[in-house]
Amino acid sequence: MRLISKRRIRFLVFVLFGVLTVFIVSRCVVHFQYNEEIKYYKKYFQQKKDGLHIYNPLEIKQIPVGTIDELYAARLDGELKSNRVIEWSKFAYVNYVTDADYLCNTLIIFNDLKQEFGTKAKLVLLISQDLVESSTSSKIDDVNLLLRKIQAIDENQVIIKYIDNIVKPKDTTPWNESLTKLLVFNQTEFDRIIYFDNDANLRSDLDELFFLPDHIKFAAPLTYWSLSNDDLKKSYHETQHREKQPINLESYTKVLTKRIRKGQMIYNHLPSLPHSLYLNSNNIAQDIMSSTSSLSPLFNFQSSKKVGKLKFASNLMVISPSKEVFDKIMKVTLPKVLNKKEKYDMDLINEEMYNLKRIIYEQFIFFRKVKNLFKPEVLVLPFARYGLLTGSLKNPQHYPMIYNDILGYKTLDDDGNDILGSLNDTVAKSKYIHFSDYPLGKPWYYTSMDRFKCAAKEEKAEDAESKNEACNIWSSVYFSYKKSSEICSV
Repeated sequence: MRLISKRRIRFLVFVLFGVLTVFIVSRCVVHFQYNEEIKYYKKYFQQKKDGLHIYNPLEIKQIPVGTIDELYAARLDGELKSNRVIEWSKFAYVNYVTDADYLCNTLIIFNDLKQEFGTKAKLVLLISQDLVESSTSSKIDDVNLLLRKIQAIDENQVIIKYIDNIVKPKDTTPWNESLTKLLVFNQTEFDRIIYFDNDANLRSDLDELFFLPDHIKFAAPLTYWSLSNDDLKKSYHETQHREKQPINLESYTKVLTKRIRKGQMIYNHLPSLPHSLYLNSNNIAQDIMSSTSSLSPLFNFQSSKKVGKLKFASNLMVISPSKEVFDKIMKVTLPKVLNKKEKYDMDLINEEMYNLKRIIYEQFIFFRKVKNLFKPEVLVLPFARYGLLTGSLKNPQHYPMIYNDILGYKTLDDDGNDILGSLNDTVAKSKYIHFSDYPLGKPWYYTSMDRFKCAAKEEKAEDAESKNEACNIWSSVYFSYKKSSEICSV
């Protein structure tokens, strides 16, 4: 019996060893194949992109401000020349409110969009049913007054929808209702929406974002504040090595402008997001293989939920709503995070929906199967115009990123000359500045702006004058809110 048992054990060990050997060899073969294909397509898209009509799946693209504006101008020009009228009813700005204190700023923003900036897109407010049913009587009166003012901006253009909050059970943090934001993906009566958190200063309309390329289903700025100067240096080095030409952004935007005016495809010519900022290495094949399940003989991708420090911000998003996507969110994605601690809207969007690393894998796998049918659906927006934080205005370490918001490329050399002049210019051109100055609260929680104290960082003792100027720029954003908030008075 012992002899038979030993034979069985040896047989099982032999079988397991054989399976492991086959697994390792197969994995090496797949890794080698991926490597060779990726090398080929990298070179292919680099050398032949001018005449291609297929899309590069190995990059996540960033779109410069000038290119966004050029696309919008081309669309408006096309409307004039061909009488192809833009159906503005198919576009909407969307905001949601679950806290009555935020409702005043929705009124400010919607009023500015209509009266000051003249947008023709719909203005959609998703408001918590609880705010008009279970608030204290004084709060209900305030909420109803503000709702009437919001609706009165334009009876046809403004749409108010009452919603049920998505609440995280047993979560007592201020963000326990933040998953309600996911309802913006369900506004399927519109072809494209611009969602924005309303704890911000909106300084102009964002109409140009409605006219990003049609194949783009999601676009947002990145969390630039998580990057270091070393990250920036690595991104510049990578871009120079890959592109083998200067990293001056203007050389790219000139080409993009010419292609737009000729009606040519621009995606492959857009600046690429440096791999070093979101992949573990510059070896895409290695990253793909390291993310596959080690137990899966078919090497199906099962993404690690780990997200790099660079990810999409969720305070401003351009979305092409889809019933299919929303159903998946509610039935598959949401249940994964609903009961998890410290998992909120940005975590869900970046881990489950738009994981930068997983996007590359899925694009490449789809492209391998049907090259001519592949179209990228994700785009990175420039954060200086669409995602600037107020905290960055008084943080000199963020200035190089603010000036150069297409990561890996340079718009302005940080040579130390006229830094504040450049900051002033950047802020003047910024359209959406998010109130984010922890531990300071949102401006509506303070009865007087005198309560605000600017604590700009000084890198050197002689920087006191620069600090004062930075604080003036910072303060102007908050005083802008205070002045605008008069519209909310009775």
